[in-house]
Amino acid sequence: MGLFSKKPPCPICGGKIPLILPSKIEDEYICNTCYNKIDMGADQENHLTMQGLREYLAFYEQNQRLKEQFVISERIDFGLWDTKIIFDHRNKLFCMSKNPDKTVFEGQQLKSFTIKEDSTPLFEGSAAGIRRYASTVTERTMAMAPQIAQSAANRRMARTLDRLDDGKVNNSAPVQYFDIPEPFQAFNVELHFDHPYWTVLQCDMDGPRFDNSHPDVNNYLRSYQQSIEEIEKLVAALRTVAFPGAAEQSVGLGPVGMQAAYTTMAPPTDAMEIKKYKALMEDGIISQQEFEAKKKQLLGI
Repeated sequence: MGLFSKKPPCPICGGKIPLILPSKIEDEYICNTCYNKIDMGADQENHLTMQGLREYLAFYEQNQRLKEQFVISERIDFGLWDTKIIFDHRNKLFCMSKNPDKTVFEGQQLKSFTIKEDSTPLFEGSAAGIRRYASTVTERTMAMAPQIAQSAANRRMARTLDRLDDGKVNNSAPVQYFDIPEPFQAFNVELHFDHPYWTVLQCDMDGPRFDNSHPDVNNYLRSYQQSIEEIEKLVAALRTVAFPGAAEQSVGLGPVGMQAAYTTMAPPTDAMEIKKYKALMEDGIISQQEFEAKKKQLLGI
C-alpha cells in the first residue's frame, strides 16, 4: 500500500485514516481521534499493541468520568513554558494540565514524589511523611556578590574607556556581560505512581536567572523566594490529595536553620537604590538629570 493511497477505516472506531503521516500501532493504521486519546508514559506507549490500545481506550472512557466530576480547587503554574498542575481537593484528584483534559489521577495512585534543585533534594513525600531538606541556594548566591560587583566595575570601566576618544558612548570599548552560571538551573519534580499507564512522571520549573547586563543578588533572591512559594504550594496540594495524614519533617538543617534559609530578602535600602541608579548613570543608561531626580525622590527632598 503506497504512502498516499487510500487506507482502510480505523480498526478501533471505523474512522477515517489520514492520508499524510497516519499513526500506526503494530502493523495497523489508526485514526487521529483514537491516537490523540493516548496519554501514558513513554515506555508504555513505545510498547503499545493493538490489544493494549483497546484496553487503554476502555480505561480512557472510565477516566472521562473523573474529568467530568473534576472541580478545580487550585492551580499550580510553573511559568509560561513550564508545567501546569490542577487539583481537586475535595475529590482528591489532580491533572498535569491547566484543564482536566489529560489523564486525571486519583490521589491514592501517587506513591511518592521528589523535588530537587538540579540533583539536590529539596522535598520528598510519601505516606510515611514529607521531608524538607535545607537549601544552600541563598548562601551560594550571597557568595557570588563579589563576582557581581566586579562585573559591574568592569562594565563601568568599559563605559569610561568608551568615552575617552570623543566623549560619546559609541560602543568602541567591548563590554563583558555576566555569564557565570546561577547556583542551580531548575526545580526537578518526579511523581511516582501505582498506575496502569504511568510509573514515573517528570516535570520541571526553571530557576531564577541573573540579568546578564545588570545582575543583582537581591533581585535573584526575591525571584527565588517566589519560586519556593510556588513549590511549597505544590507540596501542600500533593499532601492534601495523596497523603493527608503525613507529618512534615525538616532535614539537614544548617547552622542558620531552615527559617533563615527561606526568609524573604529585605527590600533594598535607599542607599542601595541610589547606588544602583548611579551605576545606571555611569553606564550611560540614564542621564545625570534623571539620576539626580531619582536621588531626590528617594531622599524625600
